[in-house]
Amino acid sequence: MSKIIAAKTHPPEYMLHKYWSRKPHNVLSNFLTRLVPQRGTVVDPFCGSGVLLREAALLGLNVYGFDINPVAALLSSVTSNPPNKDDFAKIVNPILQEAEEEYGYLYDVRPYPARAQYLVHETVVKCGSCSKLVTFGQAVRSGSKYNCPDCNNKLRFNLENLHSTKITAIVLQRKETLSDPSLLEEQALLSSQGLSLKRTFDYPFEENRRILAFNGMKTSHLYTPRNFSILCLLADRFHSIENTIIRSAALLMLTASLAQCSRLIPYRNDLTTGGPAWTVPGFWVPPQHLETNPFVHLQARYSKFLKGLSQLSIGNIEHSVKIECKDAVKGLVDIREKQKKADLVFFDPPYGDSVPYLEFSSLWNSFLDNVPDNNLDISVSDRQPKHIAWKKYRDNLSSVIEEISRILTENGHLLITFNNNDEKAWEALLAALQANNFTCSDVVYQIPAVVSSKAQFSPDNSYISDIYSVYKVSPKAAPTYSLQPVVAALIECASSRDGLIPRNMAPRVATIAWMKNNIAVELFKERDALISSLFQPEGKSHLRLQVPIKQETPNFVGEVRKAAAAYLSSGPCDWPDLYQYVASSVLNLGIPDPDEIRKALDGCVIFNNKRCMAVTNYSLFDGQAME
Repeated sequence: MSKIIAAKTHPPEYMLHKYWSRKPHNVLSNFLTRLVPQRGTVVDPFCGSGVLLREAALLGLNVYGFDINPVAALLSSVTSNPPNKDDFAKIVNPILQEAEEEYGYLYDVRPYPARAQYLVHETVVKCGSCSKLVTFGQAVRSGSKYNCPDCNNKLRFNLENLHSTKITAIVLQRKETLSDPSLLEEQALLSSQGLSLKRTFDYPFEENRRILAFNGMKTSHLYTPRNFSILCLLADRFHSIENTIIRSAALLMLTASLAQCSRLIPYRNDLTTGGPAWTVPGFWVPPQHLETNPFVHLQARYSKFLKGLSQLSIGNIEHSVKIECKDAVKGLVDIREKQKKADLVFFDPPYGDSVPYLEFSSLWNSFLDNVPDNNLDISVSDRQPKHIAWKKYRDNLSSVIEEISRILTENGHLLITFNNNDEKAWEALLAALQANNFTCSDVVYQIPAVVSSKAQFSPDNSYISDIYSVYKVSPKAAPTYSLQPVVAALIECASSRDGLIPRNMAPRVATIAWMKNNIAVELFKERDALISSLFQPEGKSHLRLQVPIKQETPNFVGEVRKAAAAYLSSGPCDWPDLYQYVASSVLNLGIPDPDEIRKALDGCVIFNNKRCMAVTNYSLFDGQAME
């Protein structure tokens, strides 16, 4: 069954919102087709972005989804049960237009005909030693530190210490940049004054230093008063939309714009390289940041949103997908009490200490007027002592998997995707699986089309891709206590590469072997020690095998070249197709990342953007060329 499916990039219908851990739709659809019978039932207790739910519905399956995170439940709901594009436009566009007609003047830059698109702000902090107010531009830089120009005291230019900001530039909609002092002063006054509103969406954030949320921090701290009031005005009007489906979509569109209109967007390179975006794993306000005209950004978002809604209307979904904002265990218990069974449960849980989803979502959930108790989240958070947080994570994970075992049909499957290098997270997952008599029938390391936000957020704890594994309940199966399959897999992988492997490959190969062979979780704490006993570091990024190479093992480069030659013998192809074929051909040698395959094909394959073609001299593919 093992086969690598080349992930496709996310199409517009799955890009309505920037939410983490969005899985490739074509990969999910492939698993659904293979594992679920016609008219079968699928349950996703951590539905997140809702891709799995919609793909299952498109296949005519019965679908249930749950997520404790309000913005995730909203995104899943709109993705699976979208409004008609034209109906959405008839209601939402007039609200946007009317708000801009009323308050667009707040971004006027007279006498210029074009309004401000961005304003560049510079953080001002108060020196703790001499009480001088210092702008970021005035501070004296000493290495990576910034000091007061008067007393040389160390300054911290962050949101917690922000006293005020100074506008240093105005970028008009026609891209002209202005720095006239009188215009800057006028904009500073407008920026510092918000509208008088009956309803605001200002909520406290729980302190979590890891994501830069400090005690006393609120939603409004992330915005200028001008932008916060405009966004609150629009949120209030969207909340008043009577049609629930259109209201949900309008609020989702607004939340998708919130970060872009906040102080979280850094000002870089005079806006000449890349687009402004929230890219830092936390609520970090850069010392030089943007204030984006929300009307300009919302109009751009509105156009993209319409495109996504248009694509969502394609495909035949016979009935609405059932999605609820609730705890995973409660959702699974509800299904069991209704005497329903699942042919497949898709399990994409929080990855331990990787990303505190609910806390990151405080920004979005504030404007949804629905901020849940963060204690309901099972992620490991710095809000609590780590030993308490990890115990809670293990207990909650075990409770969810226990309920999953109760609702699966006799031939039902549990499809898990897990992306983590943290031994504690894997130990918690494997312990829960083995305690509930789950055994692995298949496992694949899946390469994405792009590196996920989750992996970017926590590169030390996440692989660049996901391990997909398929489990079934097997009451008579017992875990084994031999580490020999893990040792054999590591030696086979390294031997095929002349004893040298990328550092991140070792834990991946070991974990996959662990799952495939149902090795007792009690031994999992020995994984890293086992790797250390077999390998020595070589440089910063590789490991060298310290035991004899298995001579009969096929050479990785040779096998990659043979597979590529066979696939390209009929002519050029796209890179994802070539990668899928080649990687599937060398599964037994340790699933390779794309860059490892491309390196192995140097001199054999010509890469022209996404197209691949064999060089004229096919003899380069044979084993002699590697000598």
